[in-house]
Amino acid sequence: MKQVRIALIRHSVTIWNEENRIQGHMDSPLTKHGRKLADKWRKTLSPETFDAVITSDLGRAIETAEIITQGLNIPIIKIPGLREQDWGEWSGLTYKELDQKWPGILSAEEAKGWNFRPVGGESREEISKRALKALEEGISKIIDIIDNETLKVLAVIHEGTLKSITYKLADHDFMPGTPKLIKRRRLHWIKWDGNLSIDRLNDIL
Repeated sequence: MKQVRIALIRHSVTIWNEENRIQGHMDSPLTKHGRKLADKWRKTLSPETFDAVITSDLGRAIETAEIITQGLNIPIIKIPGLREQDWGEWSGLTYKELDQKWPGILSAEEAKGWNFRPVGGESREEISKRALKALEEGISKIIDIIDNETLKVLAVIHEGTLKSITYKLADHDFMPGTPKLIKRRRLHWIKWDGNLSIDRLNDIL
């Protein structure tokens, strides 16, 4: 059985991130700061040590991965199932606009934990199922094209996707009063040996 180590990171900073605007399945390019930040991650990540990269098929994740691996001959595999949570009718709104249109709805949904669901979107439970399946799909594709017994993979994904994967593997809940498992702008390691499990979380990038 092959052994695979997967490094999970969130994409770098986008225009909509800076505007505090919900992206979901919609997209926004990286800012100048975001591109510089992704380039800085090259030194920490040492991308030349990775066998492959997997990303969602959204531009902000792909752009981040391309900056990190610039000049290197590393396959980048795009997996649609690794997209951010679908925020439905909330997509494209700032959080201020969301509260104006649906007063109090965000906190009401957050109190549902794994059943949090934006209007017309998908729940955290649903995103965890599709993201874990997509991650296994990506691993399978890499195993098929790279003939190494041990593999090291970089996964550039989204905050909601990353949390749903790690929280599910850690059997952690999303309730508002529960301590957060994931810190922002960190590197998180999981492993695969036939099954996915957490290695360690929150390495400094």
